[in-house]
Amino acid sequence: MALKIKWNDDRVRGATTAILLISRDRLARGKTVRLVELALADYRDDPEGYKQSRKTWPDARELGPLKNPQHVAYYNELSSALDALTAKWTQAKRQFNSLRELDNALIEQLEGARTRRET
Repeated sequence: MALKIKWNDDRVRGATTAILLISRDRLARGKTVRLVELALADYRDDPEGYKQSRKTWPDARELGPLKNPQHVAYYNELSSALDALTAKWTQAKRQFNSLRELDNALIEQLEGARTRRET
């Protein structure tokens, strides 16, 4: 039987929250390249470590340590894009066959949208 990850699965919510929290941390350190992809890689490499450190971080919707206006704007844009994407997936009742498929969809939709706007 194939693995099915539904739009309302905790694994989807976990990945989207990880994207926000880890991206915010990377932005605060001045890292701006491939944020979504690298955030998901960090999350998948050490999900338990992420869960432990997450307890000390501010809420995912707060700006936390971000001070640079460009980073704040990007973080707000990423947050809005994630909200829109999860709403779209919920309406379409989107399912994924693996965590890799879920991650690739998130990367393509979030990083791809940013690339299309910059060109």
